[in-house]
Amino acid sequence: MTAVDQPASFLIGRPPRAARGLGLLLLLLVRIVVAVPLVITGVRVVLGQQAAARDAAAWGVPSPSMLAWVGGVVLVLFGLVLLTGLACRLAALVLLLVALLVIVTGGRVDGGTTLVAASLISVGCIVIVARGGGSAQLLDRVAPNS
Repeated sequence: MTAVDQPASFLIGRPPRAARGLGLLLLLLVRIVVAVPLVITGVRVVLGQQAAARDAAAWGVPSPSMLAWVGGVVLVLFGLVLLTGLACRLAALVLLLVALLVIVTGGRVDGGTTLVAASLISVGCIVIVARGGGSAQLLDRVAPNS
């Protein structure tokens, strides 16, 4: 069989190897672009806890001081999990929920940067939850039998 006789792999549902590799690299890029700002924001929230608590109080969040700590720790912890590639989909799901909470609370009060940044993070998290974390992951999936 010659190369002309073989069907193109993209026509039968499976992308060529180069396209799969490019897709994995794009997912890696999305993972990095989502995780790095979240880790930086989480560190800022933990270090500037009073300012974060004031913002949370202005947003109408109950127990703003405690939730500022919890939110900062969750951002740092799950941002690092996402960045390193440990359970990317789980970390992206948790970070998606946090971003949606920021949209619902802070986005309706502050609008602007808070609303846009949280929306973009949400889109990135949805992509990661749906497609995975791309290449350079420490673990592909969370499965007890593997």
